[in-house]
Amino acid sequence: MSWLNDLYETYEENIDQVGKVQRTSYGKEIVLLPIAHACQNAQIEVTVTLDGEFYSASVVPKEEAQTMIPVTIESAGRSGSTSAPHLIHDNLVYVAGDFEKYGGVYKKNKAGKNSHQMYLENLQAWCESDYSPTAVKSVLQYLEKGQLIEDLVQANVMVEKKHQLIPKWSKELEPELGEKPPLFSVVVGEQSTSFVRFAVQDHEKGKRPLWGDKEIIDLFVAYYTNELTNEGLDYVTGEMLPLTENHPSKVRYGGDMAKLISGNDSTNFTYKGRFTDKNQVASISYEVSQKGHNALKWLIGKQAFILDGRVFLTWGRKETEVPNPEESSADFLDFNAIFAKDEEAEILLNPETTHQQFSELFKKSLNGYSIKLAYHEPIYIMILDAATSGRMGILYYRSFEKEQYFTRIEEWHQTCFWRHTYGSKNKQRYTFWGAPSLRDIAEAAYGARASDTLIKNTIQELFPCVVDGKMIPINLIRKLLQRASNPVSMEKWEWEKTLSIACAVMNKHFKKGERIVVLDKNETDRSYLFGRMLAVADKVERKSLSLGKKDRMTNAMRYMNTFSNHPLQTWQTLQENLIPYYARLKDRGLYYQHLIDEIAFSFEKGEQTNKQTIKWGISYGVL
Repeated sequence: MSWLNDLYETYEENIDQVGKVQRTSYGKEIVLLPIAHACQNAQIEVTVTLDGEFYSASVVPKEEAQTMIPVTIESAGRSGSTSAPHLIHDNLVYVAGDFEKYGGVYKKNKAGKNSHQMYLENLQAWCESDYSPTAVKSVLQYLEKGQLIEDLVQANVMVEKKHQLIPKWSKELEPELGEKPPLFSVVVGEQSTSFVRFAVQDHEKGKRPLWGDKEIIDLFVAYYTNELTNEGLDYVTGEMLPLTENHPSKVRYGGDMAKLISGNDSTNFTYKGRFTDKNQVASISYEVSQKGHNALKWLIGKQAFILDGRVFLTWGRKETEVPNPEESSADFLDFNAIFAKDEEAEILLNPETTHQQFSELFKKSLNGYSIKLAYHEPIYIMILDAATSGRMGILYYRSFEKEQYFTRIEEWHQTCFWRHTYGSKNKQRYTFWGAPSLRDIAEAAYGARASDTLIKNTIQELFPCVVDGKMIPINLIRKLLQRASNPVSMEKWEWEKTLSIACAVMNKHFKKGERIVVLDKNETDRSYLFGRMLAVADKVERKSLSLGKKDRMTNAMRYMNTFSNHPLQTWQTLQENLIPYYARLKDRGLYYQHLIDEIAFSFEKGEQTNKQTIKWGISYGVL
């Protein structure tokens, strides 16, 4: 349970953020939830007076729908036909006393009580306690009158016909009832499934929303935690606290029903065979479970990378946003723009940048971020995914000391290094130096059309290569070499992207970042020399075609894969094809002929054969 303890401590470190709504860079609202609270999308907002009278009602726009509501253990995990009311804000079937009067059917519990009765009893118990807010008493006083839907119809928020709520809107209703009501544009399903949130109108202070209100939040937390009596040993904190067997869902997104901790399957050997009771596996307090899961939801919404349901999350305990192992060097320095001046960013994007310049810039940016973290502050990495709709697993979890983590990040970006020309910023392509993102590596190996399952599995496979210093899997390297050596199968831009990514990965794998990007005239490796010859052949033909204003794939590129398997034989064919291009280039053609001769003389004795070359050498030479 170390992961739950780490999340619990993250929550405690960020306690000042609890209840504060934040907006991410892509416009999503996130909040670090208080315990005993959840987020729900509301479609209807009802305002009552302090005297418990109906004041007004309106349809909630989609962009304002997220509502923080108080919940119980039972209501937080309710699904299907389960009847468990929330407190204050809830669906019509719970809050409307005239639900059946307008054609609805109440849910019932085992004791025969309907959903509205249970809702009123729970709300009344809170209002009669020592932690009762006056505003909530006003809501209870109004709802006890049992005329909510009637008031909503009178306010033109809901639509009825012959005293029955219209399930869905259709154009056939327009002649009789007019234009489509706003509620049908925001509700998912029928009108009767609408979720209602409440506010109170004070004549002196004005309208007071009852969601996100700190006073009401604190009073409910105090009330509900005081009601919990199942005390036992909490395995996370080691303290005697009220326990829970029902842990939160909706970890990745609002409709996510997969749980990280669940023991409700007593027949299919979830725990039987080792334990006779699920509490022998682990007993966890309600407070720790709530805080840990709420911290995880907050972090995922705030900064996780998610692909096909798989969550890749990296965070720090207090300074939660830390460099993500999945990111490219360009992404990282954009992420660290607060520390990098404009001229420093230009170094990264400049085609003339040297490895030394990149190293200095990257280290400076890394150090600039590192100083924000406490000296001994750990950094955590978690990968989550759900095998079924109800069960979620932790596929990878590690914690690192700050210095160790930043050392590994720096080593990866310094050694998995190459010049890339596929960057995109504000829809503008640019060149950058450094490491590609893990997703780009996966797509370069298997193609952009590869399934999300294959891509996310490959990214997960690469995570330990970044943060644990493990070797890049050899099967992945072979796939990269295979695709990079076959430009005919791709468009030009895709092949160039694949080639630079392959070179970066091979730079990491074979030479541990020691091979320089610029031309090495002293290199005598036969694969590298054959690659240089192929590059010159490509240059000759491309330059000749440009004189005639033609643009097509050169023979050198079309024969690249064949050339790596039969270099000498293929080179003879290429040499014959180059003769007219030499003539067209005149003096420049003579220069290229001398250059090819110079490369040929660099081969060691007996190395200029038809023996298969190492594809990474061909790729290096071509680039």
